[in-house]
Amino acid sequence: ALDKFRLIESGETAVVGVSGGPDSLCLLHALKDRNERRRLGWRLVPVHVNPGFPGWRPERVVRACRRLGFDCRVITLDVPKKLAATGKDACFFCARARRRALFETAAELGARKVTLGHHLEDVNETYLLNLMRTSSAAAFLPRQELFGGEVVIVRPLYYLEKPMIADYLRKHGIGSARNRCPYERGGARRQLRRFLERLYREDRRVRTNIFWGIHNLKPQYLPRPVATRGPARPLAGGDGDGEALGDDSRPG
Repeated sequence: ALDKFRLIESGETAVVGVSGGPDSLCLLHALKDRNERRRLGWRLVPVHVNPGFPGWRPERVVRACRRLGFDCRVITLDVPKKLAATGKDACFFCARARRRALFETAAELGARKVTLGHHLEDVNETYLLNLMRTSSAAAFLPRQELFGGEVVIVRPLYYLEKPMIADYLRKHGIGSARNRCPYERGGARRQLRRFLERLYREDRRVRTNIFWGIHNLKPQYLPRPVATRGPARPLAGGDGDGEALGDDSRPG
């Protein structure tokens, strides 16, 4: 995806969202490796957003980034307090707050690119969630411009499957530094993921068939678009936390 969509240009600064999970650490290591081998002159800035949940240990992520040769910026939010005040869905609210923090950091650095570790299975989940929850056929793109190009989200792992990421981490001896979210056992995305993982185990073709099916729509066999019921907004994808993105994630 990096070459096909020219996700990061030579000499460019890019914020790299690092949760500490396998996807984001794979992303950070792979970007560093490519940058050094090809002498691209990228300035990669890892950023971890601490949502402020009890027991959250951002220092684990900082140490993981340091082992990869980076100083990680940590942004601390108070998501529990804001959740109590708003009563909104925890995963949606937290993801939006974290995404906005990444956008704001990019703006402070004078950077447009925000790099995220979404992979093939995330595309599948987001597409199916949108069908079920928002009556829309939508996923997300390897390169996505927001706010008139003010922010560009790039997803270099777009075509990679989770087993490939796991193999990469084993090969390079990279361990996870992930924190446990208190809300992770629930949520529609988590339930859908468990269902899909069972299908993937039963037939390994399902994983890629869903993905390439999204890219191979047959308009002649689909009805024309119609108005949907209500103002449901398509989800924009997540790194395992039921993430969604709305226009109110604009950097302040």
